[in-house]
Amino acid sequence: MDASNNQQKTSKPLSLKIIRKFDVAPEVVFDAFTKPQAMRVWWTEDTIFDIDLRVGRNWTITRKEGDVTYEMTGKYIDIVRPIRLKYTISMPQFSPNSDTVSIFIAADGDGGCVMTFTQSGPGISEELTALPAGEVSESEKGWQQGYDLMSDAWTNEQK
Repeated sequence: MDASNNQQKTSKPLSLKIIRKFDVAPEVVFDAFTKPQAMRVWWTEDTIFDIDLRVGRNWTITRKEGDVTYEMTGKYIDIVRPIRLKYTISMPQFSPNSDTVSIFIAADGDGGCVMTFTQSGPGISEELTALPAGEVSESEKGWQQGYDLMSDAWTNEQK
């Protein structure tokens, strides 16, 4: 029994991978991660964006919910519009950990695109390791909710 516990502790860190198809051009999806006006499709109107979209530069998103202010921060690692974006991400008020998000966006040949999102690092690995089998993590629920908001907004724009 001790051997299996040690094996679990030394096994490869877990990461979260989400693949989503969107019926918009890759540029539209890329901009929803990088341009404040486009980001509003999945954030609230009163969200504050401080984005310096250059490799090695920082970004901060601040959102107030009732009496609580949430702050998410990170640094850009790789930017190739509209196909690739990689950055660190952390929420210092909840954890000292910083994860890495990698986003790849490929045109689907029909005017839409497929986005592959991966979050890796100690925070998401701990969350996924503690997750009971068959359950969806809170992080995945949050990201999927954001992607649903994006998709809904773009569908409504096309009507």
